[in-house]
Amino acid sequence: MKDSKGWIFAAGVLALAFSIYLWFSGSKQAAIFVGLWVPSLWILADLVEKSELTAS
Repeated sequence: MKDSKGWIFAAGVLALAFSIYLWFSGSKQAAIFVGLWVPSLWILADLVEKSELTAS
């Protein structure tokens, strides 16, 4: 699980891109909902990194 942070961060970037796509395609409520995932995923990536550093 050394690369967990990278995968979770990439999922956040993907959620950001999907949110922008939804916004411009007219689904503004869905875009806001998906856009709220981004900071949550990035915080999770940071927590995973910290837990991996303390575990080793």
